[in-house]
Amino acid sequence: MKTRICLLFIALLGLAAPLQARVWRTAPQDTIPSVAPDTTATVPDSTELLPPPEDSLSRIYRLLAEEMGCWEVDSLTVFQIDSCFAAYYDSLALSLPDSSDIRKLIRRQRREYRDSVRIATPRILSTFALPDSLWWKRTVKWTSEHKFNEIEVQEIDTLYNGQFFDYPFFKKDVNATYLGTVGSAAQPYNWFKHETTGLMDAMDPYLVYSYTPDNLPQYNTKNPYTELAYWGTFFALKAREEMELHVLTTQNITPALNFSILYEKWGSKGMLQNEATDNRTLAFGLNHLGKKYLMNAGFIHQRVERTENGGIQDIKWIRDTIVDAKEIAVNLSKAANKLSRNTLFITQSYAIPMNFFRKDKDSLAVGEGTMAFIGHSGEVTLNRKVYTDAITSTAEKDFYDNNFFLHPSQSADSLAMNRIENKAFLKLQPYAPDALLAKVNAGVGYRLLSYYSFDPQQYISGAKSNWYHNAYLYAGASGSFRKYIAWDADGQYSFAGYNFGDFALGGRVRLSVYPFKEGIHLIGTIRTTLSEPNPLQQTLHFNHHDWSNDFGKISDTRAGAQVSIPAWKLKAGVDYALVANMIYYDSLSVVRQADRPVSILAVSADHKLKLGPVHWDNRALFQLSSNDTVAPLPRFALNSRLFFEFTVVKDAMDMQIGVNGLFTTGFYVQGYSPDLGVFYNQRRDPLATHAYFDAFVNMQWQVVCLFVKYTDCFRGWPNSDAFAAFHYIRPEHGFKFGVFWPF
Repeated sequence: MKTRICLLFIALLGLAAPLQARVWRTAPQDTIPSVAPDTTATVPDSTELLPPPEDSLSRIYRLLAEEMGCWEVDSLTVFQIDSCFAAYYDSLALSLPDSSDIRKLIRRQRREYRDSVRIATPRILSTFALPDSLWWKRTVKWTSEHKFNEIEVQEIDTLYNGQFFDYPFFKKDVNATYLGTVGSAAQPYNWFKHETTGLMDAMDPYLVYSYTPDNLPQYNTKNPYTELAYWGTFFALKAREEMELHVLTTQNITPALNFSILYEKWGSKGMLQNEATDNRTLAFGLNHLGKKYLMNAGFIHQRVERTENGGIQDIKWIRDTIVDAKEIAVNLSKAANKLSRNTLFITQSYAIPMNFFRKDKDSLAVGEGTMAFIGHSGEVTLNRKVYTDAITSTAEKDFYDNNFFLHPSQSADSLAMNRIENKAFLKLQPYAPDALLAKVNAGVGYRLLSYYSFDPQQYISGAKSNWYHNAYLYAGASGSFRKYIAWDADGQYSFAGYNFGDFALGGRVRLSVYPFKEGIHLIGTIRTTLSEPNPLQQTLHFNHHDWSNDFGKISDTRAGAQVSIPAWKLKAGVDYALVANMIYYDSLSVVRQADRPVSILAVSADHKLKLGPVHWDNRALFQLSSNDTVAPLPRFALNSRLFFEFTVVKDAMDMQIGVNGLFTTGFYVQGYSPDLGVFYNQRRDPLATHAYFDAFVNMQWQVVCLFVKYTDCFRGWPNSDAFAAFHYIRPEHGFKFGVFWPF
């Protein structure tokens, strides 16, 4: 008996080598073997099972395996192999005492083998929604629009250049107007990149930190995928601490069904008094990429809590002296904002093949040939905002221009906006998904809005919400010609309700030529809209602001052109807009409507230059506004990174050492109204031309990205005008640490 146990134990020690030899020869890391969808239960042709080496240990193993009848496995499926060796493990374990360490080892080996088979077995995706070249990709990421459930595939950026900018608005634009702390209200410099829902102005400055149904990322992955990230002033005093977190995990339940969880936090104690900020987002994504059924759904929760200081009282403490920022007097001492947004959405469509007159219709895959798609999109969004303050000093009263409409010393202003929207649509594919006329789409939608803000009449009638209905029709079309031309057009018209007469009409065309492999791509866009101002712009009753307006519809016409030359690492674009009846907030932060059309021109460029180990990455923006009182914009802004890049450990660690600089020409930078939660056009004090620099070390350690920055490293040079917004300062000098780890 002891001899038999020894032989079994020796065989077990030799088990790892032959099992390791019988592994899948897989494709590169980002893909899995190209297995035809109908052969998921058999060993793929592109894989090979290798025989184990015939050494003394494996010979004992082979004899035992032959006894079990599971040595010849070339014609067996992966799952048969698993069950065969599972039976071997069971019989081996039964021959040993219950308390044996060998038996525990056998069970562990069985689990490890089962897990290795599960990981190595291809999870085949078969769907009409993605090109078949992406079926084998290990992780696919996309966003979906919710008029016709069209998806746009995106690259997953896990390299250290893409993770260098931790503030989200620096990833989207050259620079931004913000309140100096991460997570606070922010607005990109580029006027054409301002984000808005058009429903509640107070939420718009916080959209840059969170997601909407149109930009929430969805995933399909063969193996679980996770991202962990931390950015912050790890070594700073608690009173100045800044911390940002990013956690993403996603995995497929079936090859077509995926679930993801995303959590992000942006927060800081702030450089000044009373500007602690806590901005958090929790999002769940669910999608199904079936052969006929396509679904994108999710839930987004955003919560913002911020103590408001209204900025510093006197800017001379920044421009003319060097004092601790915490000692500088601010405009508000007991004011705070709480905002929340909850969105639940689903968009789904079902494909119906319509190849009735084709004799070879059975040979066509779903998604090819003539098709019809029926679909539905639904969304429920709840927005809340509560502002409170206690005004005691003369400076605090002056900040609000001594306006007190409801109470002489305290405010408790609240807003609520709820939206319920449903759309039903039909898509027709007359010929093929890559035809010059690929899709003809039409749909109908209904939107129900409810707004709550205090009205003095509610002293008698009681608190109630105002309801607004809106019904609309929309349509679209798209097509392409090989890889050279792609186009799309869409339109929408509101035929009933509060937005009666509103419309939107636009289109886009892409032209590509290929003098070299990456090609040159030119994109042209045009869009015109006519829209009703939202109800809060017409009527509002706050303690410090009160208005009743009768604004007309806003006419907005835009045209743009962008060129991309990947081989030269160059992107450039020009955008033009002509807006009649533009809505803005004046120097007293009162909502106004411009009496003359305003034209805006923006020219942007993004270029990466490399000379040996020296890299110079530049993003530039030039803008002109026909009316600086209505639309104040920086004339020129530059975001520039100059660094040396070199390899520390071959195939393991690369490093960048350099300086990142922000340069902005002088302009009337906007102020911020805490009670309204909007940026307004101040005319008291122009921001001088200035620059702001960060020194950094940026590293790529295999898949992990790390950086260390020394912010505001040239403090006070060339001047001390580094304001993020009117009377709000940018972060002062200090060390910042960041790590991004995808796995």
